[in-house]
Amino acid sequence: MNGQWAAISVPLRPEALDDVSVALQRLVGRAFAVETQPRSAERDWPVTAHAYLPPGERQAAARHELLLVLEMLRIAGDGLVGAATEAFVDADTCRTSWREHYGPLAVGRRLLIVPAWLDRPRDQIERIPIFLDSAMAFGTGHHPTTQLALASLEGAVDPGDVVVDVGTGSGVLAIAAAKLGAARVYAFDRDPEAGPAAAANIQRNGVAGRIDLTVPSSSLGAPELAALVVANIVASVHKKLMPEYAELLAPAGRLLLSGVIDTCIEDVIAAAQPFGLSLQAVAAAEEWRLLDFTKESPPSIDVEN
Repeated sequence: MNGQWAAISVPLRPEALDDVSVALQRLVGRAFAVETQPRSAERDWPVTAHAYLPPGERQAAARHELLLVLEMLRIAGDGLVGAATEAFVDADTCRTSWREHYGPLAVGRRLLIVPAWLDRPRDQIERIPIFLDSAMAFGTGHHPTTQLALASLEGAVDPGDVVVDVGTGSGVLAIAAAKLGAARVYAFDRDPEAGPAAAANIQRNGVAGRIDLTVPSSSLGAPELAALVVANIVASVHKKLMPEYAELLAPAGRLLLSGVIDTCIEDVIAAAQPFGLSLQAVAAAEEWRLLDFTKESPPSIDVEN
C-alpha cells in the first residue's frame, strides 16, 4: 500500500522466540517488538512478535521475504510458531499508537522507567528515574528481560565501576548503570538505527559525560577492563559473543546475560565455561532468565624470598 507501513505479526511460544528474533533482526533490524502475555487456558499463544516495514519500492520484496521466512519457521517449528498476519498502517499510527500501553514502571528496589512524554509520578520521587523515548515500541524498558537486567544492575554496580553494555538499544541499561554510580559506561550496538534514540535518551537523562556510545559497532572493544558487562539479547548471540565478553571483563568481574529462555540455559552455561566464566545465580521473570557469571581470577603465584 502506497505510503503505508506493513505491520506483520506472528504468534509463537517462548521456546521459538530465539529463532524468530534472530530472523526478524536480520530482515528488519530493530523495527520489531515482542509482546508477551501471561499464560492462560484461553490463550494459545503467549508471545506475539510484530515486525514493521517502511513504505517504498523495496517494501513488496521485503514483505515477501519476511512472510516466506516466517512460514518456513512455522512449518519447522512443530507447533511453536503460528501463522503470520499482516496489516497496513500509516506512519503516525506505526510510530505512536503503542504509547498508550506504556506508563511509568517501578523496577527493582530503586529504579523507575518514565516514558519521556509523561511526567514523573509524584508518589515515586524516591526512585531513580530513567526517561526513555525510543521512537517506536522497542527498548521501552517494559519487557521482562529488560526488567531482569535493570533489577540485577542495582546490586551489581558499585560506585566508580567501569561497565560495558552490549546491544544497548534505547540505552536503558547504560543509563541505569551510570545513574547507579558507574564512572564510565561503554555502550555498543551493531544496529545503526539504535544510535539516534540511544544518544537522545543518554542526553535526556544527563549522563552523556559518562557514557561512550558506539553505534554501529562492528566489534566490541573498550579501552579499559570492565568490572561488569551486561547484555540483553537472545541466547544464540550470547553464545557467539562469549569470547568477547570474557575479554572485556577484569578478573573477578561480573557478566549479566538477560534474554535467555529457560530451555536455553544449559547451552549458554556450556558456552561460558571454556572462558573462565562460572555461573553464580539465575534470576527469573515469566519464561525468561538472567544468568549471572563471574570471571575467574588467575591463580596467585607465591614467590619465595
